[in-house]
Amino acid sequence: MTTIVVDREAGYMAADRQVTTNDGELMIPCETKIEIIDIGGDQYLVGAAGMEGPAEHFLEWFREGDWDDPPSPWDSLSDDDDFSILILGPEGITVVDKFMRQLPIHNRYYAVGSGGPLAWAVLEAGCGVRKAMETAIKLDPSSGFGYQVVYQDGTIEEAAPD
Repeated sequence: MTTIVVDREAGYMAADRQVTTNDGELMIPCETKIEIIDIGGDQYLVGAAGMEGPAEHFLEWFREGDWDDPPSPWDSLSDDDDFSILILGPEGITVVDKFMRQLPIHNRYYAVGSGGPLAWAVLEAGCGVRKAMETAIKLDPSSGFGYQVVYQDGTIEEAAPD
């Protein structure tokens, strides 16, 4: 899957650079998992973890900003199919699940993806997002190839793999 971590107070999101094929056999690097979307002058960072199709379905709707007509859930998804969208915007953090439910998060940090639990443990230990990403990439086989930190102002930092 992946690891995506957000820091609401610092105004940035971090994501690993590995994509795993649906059969789980091939891990390849990707350019980015975080998209900067401008809606009415407000900057949103949107990171997607999990299945590409449903995540892109949500992103298309989000880019259009048609808030009165949310996308329908993907009825064809099985219990094993999953994805999460992590959004950092002016209102704070929002998580969207495979049923297109939007959940506002009031914590400073949030993490999603297969490396998310590892990242959470590091964040709870007080070590910060960068250490959380490094640990998740080191220990989660579905996260890798370094990571990016993307700020709401559009600044992007690259962190090379160890």
